[in-house]
Amino acid sequence: MNTADNDIQVPLVGAVPSVPKGYSAEGLAGSKKVELNAQLARENATLAQEIAELAQERDLLRTVIDNLPDKIYAKDKQGRFVLNNPTHAKAFGLDSPEEMKGKTDFDFFPQELAAQFYLDEQRTIETGEPVINQEQYKNNPRDPNSPKRWSISSKVLWRDRRGGILGTVGVTRDIHEMKTAQEALHKSEEKLRQLAAQLERSNRELADFAYVASHDLQEPLRKITVFGERLKEQNPNLTAESADCLNRMQKAAGRMQVLINDLLAFSRVTTKAQPFTSVNLAETAAGVLEDLEGRIEMVKGQVEVGALPVIDAEPLQMRQLLQNLIGNALKFRRPELAPVVKVEAQIIPDPDLPGRQLCRLTVCDNGIGFDEKYVDRIFNAFQRLHTRDEYEGTGMGLAIVRKIALYHGGDITAKSKPGEGSTFILTIPVVHPRKASPETK
Repeated sequence: MNTADNDIQVPLVGAVPSVPKGYSAEGLAGSKKVELNAQLARENATLAQEIAELAQERDLLRTVIDNLPDKIYAKDKQGRFVLNNPTHAKAFGLDSPEEMKGKTDFDFFPQELAAQFYLDEQRTIETGEPVINQEQYKNNPRDPNSPKRWSISSKVLWRDRRGGILGTVGVTRDIHEMKTAQEALHKSEEKLRQLAAQLERSNRELADFAYVASHDLQEPLRKITVFGERLKEQNPNLTAESADCLNRMQKAAGRMQVLINDLLAFSRVTTKAQPFTSVNLAETAAGVLEDLEGRIEMVKGQVEVGALPVIDAEPLQMRQLLQNLIGNALKFRRPELAPVVKVEAQIIPDPDLPGRQLCRLTVCDNGIGFDEKYVDRIFNAFQRLHTRDEYEGTGMGLAIVRKIALYHGGDITAKSKPGEGSTFILTIPVVHPRKASPETK
C-alpha cells in the first residue's frame, strides 16, 4: 500500500526486506556465524577467567580453614557434617576430615551434650538467630575421664546463592588457658581488694592510735618540764653534775615534745583533715613566709615565690606542706652561703589521664644537697641523713609532706647533688573531687 506522507514507501505488514544489493543469502549467514563464534569465544574466555578466580578463592579459603587452630565445620539441616578442617578431625582422634562426613555430634559427644548442640542449630535454622560466643566446659570427646577444658563456639546459618538454607557453619576455639588466666586474675584482684581494705583499716587504726597515744603523752611531758623548772628555782645551789642532769632531762623532754607534735601532725593528715576547697597557693605561701620571717632574717636568707595557681586542696595541709619544704631549705644550708629558696609552679597535663591537669610545684634551694640514692629514704618517718648535733629535727618533716601529697592524690620526689642544693617536686591534681583519695602507701 502506498501513502502520501512525504512519499515514504512503507512495506506491508509481514513483508520480508529484500537482500541488499551486493550480498547473497549465503554470505549473510556466514557473516553471522563468524560473529556468533567470536562472541562465544569471548564468553568462554570470561567464564574460564571467572572459574579460575573462583578456584583461587576456593583454594585460599581451604588453606585458611585447613591451617587455622580453631575447629571449623559445616553441617546440613539434619546436623550431618559436610565439611570439617583437620583441627576438628584431630580433636576426635581422626586422621582425616573425610572420616567425619555424614556423621553427627551424636557419634562423638555424650547424648546430652550432642542433643544440646543439635537443638541450638535447629533453633538457628528456624529463627535465623546465630549462636555467638557460647562458652562450653567439657571433657575431651575421646576420653570421658579427661580434665574438662573451656571452649567457645559460634554458629551461623549456611545459605546458598539464592538464599536457601543449607544448614549451619560453626567455629569452636579452645580458650582454656585464657579462661583459667582470667579466673586467676579475678582471684588475685579479689585478694588484692581484701588486702587493700585490710591495709586501709590498719593504717586508720595506726593513725588513730598514734593520735591518741601522742595526745596522752602531752600531759606527762608538760609535768616533766614544769617540775624541772621548779627544781631549778628551788635549788639554785645544785652541784654542776646535778644541774647538768637536770638540763639534759629538760632538753630530752623538749625533743620528745617536738616529736609528739610531729607525730600528731602526721596522724592528723588523715584523721583530722578538712574538706577540700579552693586554695590560693600564692596566699598560702605568703602566710608561710610571715611565719618564717624571723628564721629567714636570722640566716640572712632569701625566699623567691613565683606565680602560684589556685587548686583544690585541704588548706591547712597545703600550708603545712609549704612550711616544711621551705623550712627544710633554710635549715639545710651551707655555712658559707646565704640560703636562697625558689618556689615555683606550673600547670601540666596528666600523662595518665587525658583531660586532667596537674600542678607541678617545685621548691629549689642552694643548700647542702644529698645523694639521690637516699631519695626514697628521706620521705620515710624518723629517717635522717645527718646527726641531731649537725641539724636539729625529728626526721618527720618530709614524711608529713609525702603523706599530704598522697592524701591529695599526688606524690613528691626530689633531685639533688651533694653540695649543689636540692629541688623538691610535688605533683597533685589541680581540680580534685571534694573527697580525699585513700592513701596507697
